[in-house]
Amino acid sequence: MAEQLRLNGSGTWLDIGCGSRPYEALFNVEQFIGLDVIESGRPTDLKLPDVLFDGIRFPICNESIDGILCTQVLEHVTSPENLLMEMARILKPGGKLILTAPFLWEEHEVPYDFYRFSHYGLKRLLESQGFQITALDKTTGTIEALAQASSIFLINNIRLPLPGFGRLLTLLLCAPIQILGIVFQKVLPDRGDLYLDNVVLAYKPTERELPN
Repeated sequence: MAEQLRLNGSGTWLDIGCGSRPYEALFNVEQFIGLDVIESGRPTDLKLPDVLFDGIRFPICNESIDGILCTQVLEHVTSPENLLMEMARILKPGGKLILTAPFLWEEHEVPYDFYRFSHYGLKRLLESQGFQITALDKTTGTIEALAQASSIFLINNIRLPLPGFGRLLTLLLCAPIQILGIVFQKVLPDRGDLYLDNVVLAYKPTERELPN
């Protein structure tokens, strides 16, 4: 998706909930800023932020950011509406937003795991804060989602005190399940209403695009 934005080495992008900054290398921009909270379900040593915030208001000036990346963060905040409102505040008119949020996924980073988002709920949230959606996609189909859920079940519930058992379980059971999920997804009918994640590309409208 970063390629679709045609980044040309200019602009300032903010990675909200940056963690270890795994996507920074994909962004050919002038400045890439990582932002995270001090206390969350993720260990502190896995966070590499440039800026820390209190979980409520970004310490960033109004309309100063060209683009925002926010991956798998929205489910961990107590008020998704407030987080999106803050994004809209700091984005320049025309500024871009790349956001992902889960629909079907295990509880994680507990106890800081509060929400799941349907395709329609996420659309409504974004539009309520004034964002215009360019693309809103689902990352998997039903069979692939079920395969992932099955692998999560196996990894979380089948444990033996043997060296390398986790890797063996992944190799002998989880990997074949994932491969079969991909294969059957291609051949079986699917209404597309069960999936893992939503992926959104949106932007903040310019003044001339706002309704009168």
